[in-house]
Amino acid sequence: MFNSFVSYLVSPQASQGEGKMQKSLSVYDSDGSTFAPLVVIELVSETKEEAIAWLLNRVRDKQQDGGAELLVEQLTPGAQGTEKDNPNVYVVGASWQRLLYGAEDVGLFKEFNDGSMRGFTYANKHNFKEFQGDGDGFLSMAECQYIIKHELDNLRAKDEAHVPGYPKMKLYPGKSVIRRMQSKGILVQVFPLHEKEELKRLSFSWFKKIKLSFQPLENHRLESTFQNHLVLKVLVFNFFNCFASLFYIAFVMQDMVLLRQSLATLLITSQILNQIMEAFLPYWLQRRRNKKAHKRMIKTMEDKELPLSEQVKLEADMSTYLGTFDDYLELFLLFGYVSLFSCVYPLAAVLVVLNNVTEVYSDAFKMCKVFKRPFSEPAANIGVWQLAFEAMSVIAVVTNCALIGMSPQVKSYFPESETQLIMWVVGFEHFLLASKFILAFVIPDVPKHIQIKLSRLEFESLEALKKRVSLTD
Repeated sequence: MFNSFVSYLVSPQASQGEGKMQKSLSVYDSDGSTFAPLVVIELVSETKEEAIAWLLNRVRDKQQDGGAELLVEQLTPGAQGTEKDNPNVYVVGASWQRLLYGAEDVGLFKEFNDGSMRGFTYANKHNFKEFQGDGDGFLSMAECQYIIKHELDNLRAKDEAHVPGYPKMKLYPGKSVIRRMQSKGILVQVFPLHEKEELKRLSFSWFKKIKLSFQPLENHRLESTFQNHLVLKVLVFNFFNCFASLFYIAFVMQDMVLLRQSLATLLITSQILNQIMEAFLPYWLQRRRNKKAHKRMIKTMEDKELPLSEQVKLEADMSTYLGTFDDYLELFLLFGYVSLFSCVYPLAAVLVVLNNVTEVYSDAFKMCKVFKRPFSEPAANIGVWQLAFEAMSVIAVVTNCALIGMSPQVKSYFPESETQLIMWVVGFEHFLLASKFILAFVIPDVPKHIQIKLSRLEFESLEALKKRVSLTD
């Protein structure tokens, strides 16, 4: 089930979701081109006509003219449309050739015929695995949506002094048009659409398997730097907030029974509260918010497929997924509860495993049914969180060695010399840490032959890019 959820949400290598949506939900661009709606752009209802026309023209313009060369059309109100509905809702898609060129622009990695992963290039498209014909089905829906988001974000101001119709909304050459309009409140939101057929398939697999079994004052130059500083400060605060009492019980009071009881209480209560706050409460609020809309659509559509206009309205009202920060933090704290005091309460590992099993289902349900579909963001690793987990593992070695040394069974071997006991504990702890760092140094994160292959692939990609630039010139 987890693999199915990840394949839906985080860019599978070979998904036919785009092809399905192309057939079931299609719209026509102003030039008559048929395209699958992938991303939704919503402007405020009172947006001036000249600003809308300017933005749509920039989205449709050729790349050499500074546009995104995408397909966009206004969403047609459904049969249940009302005067309160926002008319300035637009769906965005792209031709397959444009998406393939976009895959090269964003440096998307796909599987080559020899089984290796290579950066996609349009010139070598037929050498990539599962590329057939014009490429239909080669890119997953999540990858297509990420490409469209990338192209929209790269819409830059040219010689415009301001957004048409808004003289006070200044523009400068090279400034992102989309982000400028978002910051000024003209553009309400940009979000990708869920794929209904894939959600149905995922829901079926879930039930089947169940039967079987905030920093406003900081202004860092890079977003990654901001995230790293935020993670560091939040982790330090949560470490003391969650583990200080346990350390006090363990090393000041030295009450192992109370430590086990406190750890069990924290684990069980935190898991129950997390499930309520993360899954049940958002789902209940969403159902309450859309109850009337659902009833109306059920009466009018019965078992028919939901029209595109109604799907966009329902998804536009969903909550926005704010990112993986809270999910990583929860895993970090659970890892701390297990690793720091595992020798005192081994059952903690069992409780966390049970929590993780239910967490997979609740998170998958939450992402597919409660939140808008987030854009998939390619990442080489988990970033600063890797350092956080490694630091926790080092602290865990020290903590467990100290707890073992405090046990009556170990103290009985050193009845007369407490200093000797401390020396043995410290020596054993140093031996374990030294072994860990030696193994981490000796065993590279990326094998040598993989490093060589990646270097060759990077060189080939650069050569292909040079050839493409020379052809365009």
